[in-house]
Amino acid sequence: MDSAIRLPAFAHIDREAECLFKQITGDNDTTIYHSHSFYEIFLIVSGTVTHYINGKTDVLPEGTLVFMRPDDAHTYIYDTPESRNVTFVNLTFSKKTVELLFTYLSDTFNSQDLLSCELPPKATLSKFEKKRLLNQLKELNTVNSKDKNALKHRMRALMADIFVRYFSNDKNDVETDLPLWFSHLLSEMERYENFYAGLERMVELSGKSREHIARCFKKYLNISPTEYLSDLRINHATNLLLSTNTPVLDVCFDCGFQSISYFYKAFKKKHGISPTDYRKNLNLEDIDNKIHKQKGFED
Repeated sequence: MDSAIRLPAFAHIDREAECLFKQITGDNDTTIYHSHSFYEIFLIVSGTVTHYINGKTDVLPEGTLVFMRPDDAHTYIYDTPESRNVTFVNLTFSKKTVELLFTYLSDTFNSQDLLSCELPPKATLSKFEKKRLLNQLKELNTVNSKDKNALKHRMRALMADIFVRYFSNDKNDVETDLPLWFSHLLSEMERYENFYAGLERMVELSGKSREHIARCFKKYLNISPTEYLSDLRINHATNLLLSTNTPVLDVCFDCGFQSISYFYKAFKKKHGISPTDYRKNLNLEDIDNKIHKQKGFED
């Protein structure tokens, strides 16, 4: 294969936000053989594709998460109907982001191993983990596009979670094949009436003890049942803030939270800003968009 073209950061990263999120399908991908002057991760959302990387080929199935370093040279080979229909998401981020992240994680993290191995590090995610990460990545698009600091903050928090969860020596060996009862429980708990009801409903639906449920969440998802419920509730709260004028206090209780202070803490942990500021930023963006549309109409 021809020598790799080096892609510049200025053309593939928002300089102020230090990142750029894209969704790609095989049919529309025109990527050439290239390396980067930045870092990226990509997640195979559906399908399977052959990855030509550092002179070798590697077949990547659905759920594969890959961490690409600047000197990794790669492209994708779309030589089958399935590969041409593959979909994946890509997040590019700056060298500064990685340097700050690895400094923050310090010597307890295997950063040198990740940077020096021959092929880029990768992890295989369960369907639940893939969905969870995909939702987190897509939420980057919900940040006010003009608030670069908020986007940068959210991206850095997400990257810390990704590296600790999937690329750390200290991570548990999370099994990807969930027991049928547990997979069914996760699906049921995504229903509003169930995640609103909380842990008691989880115990009722599973027929298992709290202790057994907690062990399974730790074993298969590396989170607690409380963290899982909080994530579902915050996702619902975010949708309410996006699509309704429901007062923030009502949003809190409508999602199953019993404490407004805990709701604010959980929301800020996930989004980097409070629910009130989140809605305020959205309203400002909506107003700005309407003004631009009106000007375009008048012109």
